[in-house]
Amino acid sequence: MKLELAVILILSFIMVYLILIRIFTVLLRITGLTNEKAKFQAISLLTSCGFTTSESEIIANDRARRKIAIFAMITGYAFSVIIVSLTFNLLVNLNQAQTSSTLKVIVIAAAIFIGLLIFFQLPFVKKNNERIIAKIALKIIQRKQYENTITILDSYGKDAICEIMINNLPEIFEDKKLSEIRIRDTYKLNMLMIKRKNKVVDITKNTIVQYHDVIVVFGPYQNIKDLFSINVNSVELVDPEIARKQNVIDIIDNYGTDAMAEIQVNTIPSLLVDKPLIDSGLKKDHSINVLMVKRNSNPIIVNKDTVIQERDVLVVFGPYVEIKDIFI
Repeated sequence: MKLELAVILILSFIMVYLILIRIFTVLLRITGLTNEKAKFQAISLLTSCGFTTSESEIIANDRARRKIAIFAMITGYAFSVIIVSLTFNLLVNLNQAQTSSTLKVIVIAAAIFIGLLIFFQLPFVKKNNERIIAKIALKIIQRKQYENTITILDSYGKDAICEIMINNLPEIFEDKKLSEIRIRDTYKLNMLMIKRKNKVVDITKNTIVQYHDVIVVFGPYQNIKDLFSINVNSVELVDPEIARKQNVIDIIDNYGTDAMAEIQVNTIPSLLVDKPLIDSGLKKDHSINVLMVKRNSNPIIVNKDTVIQERDVLVVFGPYVEIKDIFI
């Protein structure tokens, strides 16, 4: 293989490798991981480096993440073999006489590579790429919205501290106080924190866990899974017509606990039904600002008298927990 061709191929595969890291970071992030953890896990999976036993539990204990991880490991291994092979070929050819035309091709290829790196790091390019990846992934794993997201914050042998997003309330919690459930006696679990609508709730014996709560528990990980994991078969029982009426939320960007999100309104939330925005309390009571409304693919003027309709596409900004609580 000629030297210039080897250089071009190596640079091309490195570029593809970086794109794959971004793709798998987005895929892992939408399963419940923070951006930092998602990126670390994506790099670990693709390079087979730094994937420790403790950290691997975050991936191994979630069905959707396991599927993503398997594909990432296979892809990463294949690309590693190709890059090593091309690098070896490059080293073999380094001692050969090099013409000015060869050096010119290498310099041009390197310049294009650096230019593409800069281009893909531009904020609007990066954001649009991630939005496209997230949209495709959410359609593929759409039923995830019916499952509780369990994220391991730390592990201690068989015990773990887990954060759980309650998207499907286990039957044992329905309309029952913690004192009635006896979660500590039955499951050996301690409820450490409950966050509701972005606010921490005081935990007492009379506390009732609700849909869309974010809870932190400590205890045997297997017991946490047994209590909060939703049977896949129960997800399949959801009426397809109901599924089609679900609102679709696409996060455009995060700002701490706040988010800018695009929402496909397939079902109008109760507080917006036949009400202008000023009367809905969306901004006053929930701190959610409607930035744009697109109707029939065309933006419309948003003011206090705007009434949201089915099939509208909204761009909103506010606490993400509030956005999910109202629109899901």
